[in-house]
Amino acid sequence: MFRFILTFLTSVLLIISSASCQEENKKIPTFDDASSVKQIETQIEELAQKLREEVKDLESYKQFLQTIGDASIAAGERVLKIAKNEEEQEKGYMFKIAGLKALIQKDRQTSSNQNSESQEKLNTLIGELEKEGKHLLLVNGIHFEEFTQKLDQLYKELTPEKFEQLKKDLRQWVNKQPIPFEPVEPLLIAIQVAESEKLSKNNPDIAAKTVQELIAFVNSSECTISDEKKKETLERLNGYSRRLVGADLKLYGKTLDNQDFNWDALRGKYVLVKFTASWCGPCKSEIPGMLRAYKQYHDKGLEIVSVYVWDKLDDAKHAVEEEKLPWLIVSEELTEKANKPPQGKLYCIQGVPTMLLVDKDGKIINTQIRGQELQSRLAELFK
Repeated sequence: MFRFILTFLTSVLLIISSASCQEENKKIPTFDDASSVKQIETQIEELAQKLREEVKDLESYKQFLQTIGDASIAAGERVLKIAKNEEEQEKGYMFKIAGLKALIQKDRQTSSNQNSESQEKLNTLIGELEKEGKHLLLVNGIHFEEFTQKLDQLYKELTPEKFEQLKKDLRQWVNKQPIPFEPVEPLLIAIQVAESEKLSKNNPDIAAKTVQELIAFVNSSECTISDEKKKETLERLNGYSRRLVGADLKLYGKTLDNQDFNWDALRGKYVLVKFTASWCGPCKSEIPGMLRAYKQYHDKGLEIVSVYVWDKLDDAKHAVEEEKLPWLIVSEELTEKANKPPQGKLYCIQGVPTMLLVDKDGKIINTQIRGQELQSRLAELFK
């Protein structure tokens, strides 16, 4: 849920980045006639769609931010008035937060001052929710988003010395988190950074070492999170360690026709493993390149396995038929029905697509290998 909240909070701003606005001011809907949250969501979507293709210059872009920001705040106020349960209340606050974030971005187009009136309003709102103990996952999502923005800047200027500071900052962050299952998120960021070419190129073992450091931290007295949080955090850290470069990958499960998947039969071949889902847009965008690679290298010793995680069997079947995928398919739904643990959890799959390249001995040689990087790597292996 954490990832979905962050996605929602940034959805308006993602629309903004490709949206536009005519020079005249747009009338902001009041939503007074809206009687349901769904109706308000639809109205906001229609407004964003209406403005999508009209930006001409910086001034019209700022006007767009103002319009969509004010509209989102108004939508949030209306939702809070008609909300029937906590879930709808949370949506109301999400609308308000998204609106304030749009206005903050608009202010930053005009001034370098980070403490605008909108920023103060957002800080006040988050502070009030935190003080009252309301929607703490939403509140923590905002805090984490702010924290990751700082980390992003650090990553751009990354050095081994700054990486050590990053890990220290992340450990401090973990000890502050009030939400169960949250502490692992920043720790996984450290592993992802360690896997980056900036660090791993000259130190291929750095990701594995980082995982062991973080596991030791969670087990130490320095880590102040509860035993329950520690258990889940350790499970996910160990899961991530199973899909690092050099790890011996061992897939299992059921195919779409409910047959046992035979991983050992693929030894002696290079295997591209893709954790995916039928509803995932970025997953679909990888398919043309994968089809091209399969056609070019399958007869030379390349296999592809798609593992459909967080997906219903019928949806996975439909996706495979629609895309005409010629390679091996594993269904997590059938795997779990066969009383086997889900591999998405076993390998700590954070999001899809997650793509791993495995050598002829079953060891992972590349992680998150996609797009042109995948094509270049395969060309190198099969030259």
